Amino acid sequence: MAEKPGTRGILESVRSFGHRGVGMVQNRLGLFAVELEEQKLRFIRLLILTAAAIFLGNTALLVISAAIVVIVGEHARLGVLIALCVIYLAGAIWAALALRNELRSAPPAFESSLAELKKDTEWLDPRS
Repeated sequence: MAEKPGTRGILESVRSFGHRGVGMVQNRLGLFAVELEEQKLRFIRLLILTAAAIFLGNTALLVISAAIVVIVGEHARLGVLIALCVIYLAGAIWAALALRNELRSAPPAFESSLAELKKDTEWLDPRS
């Protein structure tokens, strides 16, 4: 049985469209995978740096506090301990607020992937 004229052209068009669509999806998934890896590495780096800063900062504060308490003598130890507690508490509050601001100002995760998908949607939208 002979094919109708134009049937081969329609099948080729559908196949070409499908091939391009799969290529586009593959490209977007590749971008998503790269961004996911970047976010994972950033998170691990932040976690390690945070742990190191907390440990070393606490160790330094402990040694400095002990040295100050020993140096001032017995008559002023209570006042010095209270003052150090107030200073450390103020520092902890400042650090918590700075951390909150840092977390809020970070760019959204997968920003590039979402922007590309939005462009694709706009390009495919027949109304635009």
